[in-house]
Amino acid sequence: MTPQHSDILVIGAGPAGLHAAFYAAWRGLSVRVLEARAEAGGQLGALYPDKRVYDVPGLPGARAAEVIQHLLRQLDGLDTEVRVNTVARSLKRAGSGWRVGTDQGSFTAGAVILAAGLGALLPRAARVPGVDSHPDVRTDLPDPAGLGGRRVLIVGGVPQAARAALDLLEAGATVTLTHSRALFRGDPASLARLETARAAGQLEVLAPARLLGLTPHGAQLEVNSERRTAGADTVLILGGYLPDLSPVQAWPLDWRGEYVPDGPGGCTALDGVWAVGDVAQSGGEFKLISLAFAQAAVAANHAAHHVQPELRVRPGHSSEKR
Repeated sequence: MTPQHSDILVIGAGPAGLHAAFYAAWRGLSVRVLEARAEAGGQLGALYPDKRVYDVPGLPGARAAEVIQHLLRQLDGLDTEVRVNTVARSLKRAGSGWRVGTDQGSFTAGAVILAAGLGALLPRAARVPGVDSHPDVRTDLPDPAGLGGRRVLIVGGVPQAARAALDLLEAGATVTLTHSRALFRGDPASLARLETARAAGQLEVLAPARLLGLTPHGAQLEVNSERRTAGADTVLILGGYLPDLSPVQAWPLDWRGEYVPDGPGGCTALDGVWAVGDVAQSGGEFKLISLAFAQAAVAANHAAHHVQPELRVRPGHSSEKR
């Protein structure tokens, strides 16, 4: 299979990766972003989308999920693509550029920007009695359109659980939502919609409840000290995400634990490969979004010059461009 090519390949669709993608694409280059999760957002989207973030320039007190929405909106009209469910694994030379291997095929580019953060945020494994007995157990957000008309049991109190319940209802699924505690996490608007749907009988909420185990046809729960059976064609066990750097730590970048040593502009030991954000050693313990934005902008402009030397490193002011 012929590798898919872009001028620049960004690894990670968190704030650093998305801002790097913007700057490189704004310079007129084609950019592809590889994201391990089912959606863009990095730590902001996976770990605390409902929390407010106060240090993003120009967006004081915005919820983390809103920050990601703004970063994605900034890519509108630019030559960018965000590939989700794509874990970057191998890195090899390909002519004057690089080839990155993934479970979804290979991608080549003239330059690579590593914005892997704490690592690929992969869903926690479902450790539930009887998990192997049910034919369709999932641990990450599904495509709602593919589950229309099915009975779906959602287990978990993370923000993704509430959002999945609403999206699946809209897609025509029959939804039961359960959690070990009575409260669910999520933004106020989503939680209000969830309560409205519950009150209208559009979905069933069983919380607090204890998941006893799965069966071939659903699950056994304990609700108010009574055993309940919940029928389900699909079970979503959403227990959050754990970071995993191992897919990229085999890259010959002279790793220092969880960090990649980086020089001026984010350059690494490999010509044509840059490191930005939490994975870059230059940031040290300053794991700040504002710092990641600055690193991403500088690295993206160096990468643009590397790919097309006629482009100066300095991009000029955005107010001077159309």
